[in-house]
Amino acid sequence: MLLVLFVYFLVTVPAFIGLALVAQLSRATWAKRASEVVLLTGVAALIPVVLDRALDRPVLWLFVALLAVVLVFGAAMHLRSYRRPS
Repeated sequence: MLLVLFVYFLVTVPAFIGLALVAQLSRATWAKRASEVVLLTGVAALIPVVLDRALDRPVLWLFVALLAVVLVFGAAMHLRSYRRPS
């Protein structure tokens, strides 16, 4: 299961870059929001993978906490973008 999550994270990297490029070039709101969702799901998929490794290496707990903060902050910013007019 962790391998599937890690592969999903690896797939989200080029998908995010492609969607962000489309959003930047076309100024499309749908592409910007889609890239944000892809990024957030990639971070969410990476948390269990790093958490599993953190059980062996305690130094990775800082990275798990950082990923959790990025996920919460990113989700809050994404939800806030729906309240503002595009």
